[in-house]
Amino acid sequence: MTEVTVEKPLQDDRYGRVREPKRRLGRTAKIIAAVIVAALIVAIAFVAFRPQTTPTTPRTLDYSVVDSALTQVTVAIFPDQDRDVHCIVQATNEYEAIVGFTEITVPADPTADPNSLRQMGIDLATTQVASSGHVDSCWFE
Repeated sequence: MTEVTVEKPLQDDRYGRVREPKRRLGRTAKIIAAVIVAALIVAIAFVAFRPQTTPTTPRTLDYSVVDSALTQVTVAIFPDQDRDVHCIVQATNEYEAIVGFTEITVPADPTADPNSLRQMGIDLATTQVASSGHVDSCWFE
């Protein structure tokens, strides 16, 4: 039996070229890659460890509707050692309309533990019977 061979350029035209293995990264490319990775690590660390711009989410612990003119709300707020924390506490009726509103302030306390909640009871004057009371939002002053 006779063996038939085909020249390489003819096979390349028919089946495409065989790829040569790629070279490894050079020294300069490795240095550039290391600098980029280091810059990303520094940027992530900066974002992760920067000071908070807003207080930790406050919690509504309980509410009690006394009558059409008064709702009592118990909230828990994380104090800050350097900044005052201001919060909005509101009462809403069955249609989610605000019927009572107040702002409270938790003063900065250098001895406060920022990981323990400070519990506060608030009496809200309302314009009609409320169906719920809650702390809405907080911010630093």
